[in-house]
Amino acid sequence: MTTPSGLRAAKKLETWRSLRSAAVELVSARGFDAVSVEEIAAAANVSKSTLFNYFESKESLLLDPDPEDSARWRTLAQARPADEPMWESLREILIGTVGCDGSKLLLRKSMIEQCPALVQSAWASSEPFRTFVRGWVAQRLALDDDAHRVSLVVNVAFAIVHAAYRSWDPQRGPGQFTDLVRDGFAVVGDGFLDLGGSPAERLPGRI
Repeated sequence: MTTPSGLRAAKKLETWRSLRSAAVELVSARGFDAVSVEEIAAAANVSKSTLFNYFESKESLLLDPDPEDSARWRTLAQARPADEPMWESLREILIGTVGCDGSKLLLRKSMIEQCPALVQSAWASSEPFRTFVRGWVAQRLALDDDAHRVSLVVNVAFAIVHAAYRSWDPQRGPGQFTDLVRDGFAVVGDGFLDLGGSPAERLPGRI
């Protein structure tokens, strides 16, 4: 049987997604600046105050991770073979997360082109995912005590994704974005592929 707490959680998730869906539909049709928070709340059949119980701003309505995204990130990470080079595993986790939803990719691209100031909001909204990736990289490479090298790996990986995003032509479909990410990982991969072995396989003085 579903418990009362389970029903409440399901109802909250339903409201969250209803608001997200309304925001995406309105902004996709009219543009970010032309849509108000009040209109989004009305389209989702909730009050403005209810909307702000779920989202801090209009930007967060469109950019915040889905409440169930963290479970998806863990599933993607757990699916990578233990003997796969870390750089390849990281590439697939990023593609599986960022490149899995073509409509979301397109909406973000359109929003940022219309309102360049949203770049900072988009970056802030991805912090939970970056935090997850940092933890995964540290664990995968057994580098919990080397924050510098973990940050180096993570920052380079996300720089590849951002470069692909800027170069991506939406008219060519989300597949082009994925290809650009793969190409970026390949370009810098020669310096990272040897990170994927087990700790016992690494040479002294190397990560």
